[in-house]
Amino acid sequence: MKSLRTLKFRGVTLTRSGFAGVKLSYMESSICIDVPQPDGCTAALYTHNHPRHAPQTPPQVPVYSPFAGRRVAPGERLELVAGVKLLTVHAYSLGYGGAEAHPKGVGVGFLLEFPTRLRVYHAGDTDLVDEVLELRGLVDVAFLPVSGRGVMNPEEAAEAVRTLRPAIAVPVHEETISQARTFKRLAQPYTQVVLMEA
Repeated sequence: MKSLRTLKFRGVTLTRSGFAGVKLSYMESSICIDVPQPDGCTAALYTHNHPRHAPQTPPQVPVYSPFAGRRVAPGERLELVAGVKLLTVHAYSLGYGGAEAHPKGVGVGFLLEFPTRLRVYHAGDTDLVDEVLELRGLVDVAFLPVSGRGVMNPEEAAEAVRTLRPAIAVPVHEETISQARTFKRLAQPYTQVVLMEA
């Protein structure tokens, strides 16, 4: 099964970068989400402060996160660069079978709307919580975690797709390729699943 590294949709180039990161390039700007080394990015957004998602020292670009730079919280709306609008949303785990990996109020997810009317959702590290499903009808491209370790597993991420109905869904935060493939098999009836190289 081949994977893409870059995808272009409604004037925005989407590039996967690392474990759960994505670079969104529009016009002369690039917005990076959960890219620990945001070289070439105009702005860096971080969903939470874990090494595979965020740098240990702040990068030399504007940062938006719940823990550093311009601190953001769920429900907050901002305008970033090039007319791109940001809505910060909840992201947390429910603690099935043990301690919560991501308690409510610590991390966030992001919904970005580009001037081309493309809406990109990066869920952050979250389980399938009500706040995810409340985004139904608002998402064109969804980056969803699928590892099942403090985040949605492939089955739960597919259920999110069945409700959200994005045009494109991309699995991230996978520990094995089989998790991404399981997600694709389950979610493909409801969207176009694109596997992207990290």
